[in-house]
Parts: sequence; structure tokens; C-alpha cells
Amino acid sequence: MKIKPLNRHLVVEKVEEKREKKDLSGFVVPEEFRPKDEYSVVKVLDIAEDSKFKVSWIDRKVIVETNMLFEVVGSTLVLENYVYGLVDEEAHV
Repeated sequence: MKIKPLNRHLVVEKVEEKREKKDLSGFVVPEEFRPKDEYSVVKVLDIAEDSKFKVSWIDRKVIVETNMLFEVVGSTLVLENYVYGLVDEEAHV
């Protein structure tokens, strides 16, 4: 089922990123410890018609606040207020 976003929402897809492991020398932490990801890189799949973002943002990568990503009927939605910027440098906003 495909969702058409409304009310300034974007349909996005999480992008897997390779992250370097930080050296936590001097600290003893459990092996299963994972730092909390506050921000995620996502790919924009669709944009609500009333959004401030341009249609040209579709298929672009953006940075969003991770805890504001919502799973709805198999799609991931985020409100445009929680998009912090484009990832690529060639962006023409």
C-alpha cells in the first residue's frame, strides 16, 4: 500500500550508513551498548502538496531527527519541521 503524504509530511526511507566505531578507551561499557542515534540520513520518496519543500527534493538525502520518524502502514513519515538539511553539497534550495 502506498501512502500519499498530507499536512506537510514527507514519505522517507532510511539510508544505511557505515559509521566508524569510536574509541571508548578508559570506559567500561557492556558489549551490547550502542550509542543513541539522534539524527538519521533518509531518502525522500514523496512530499505533501502543502510542503515548503520542492518536488526536486524527491530522491535526495536529508538529515532528520530520528525519534520523529513514524512507521505508518509500511511507510516511514516525518513532518517537514524535523528535516535539518540536505546531505549533498549541490543542493539548490
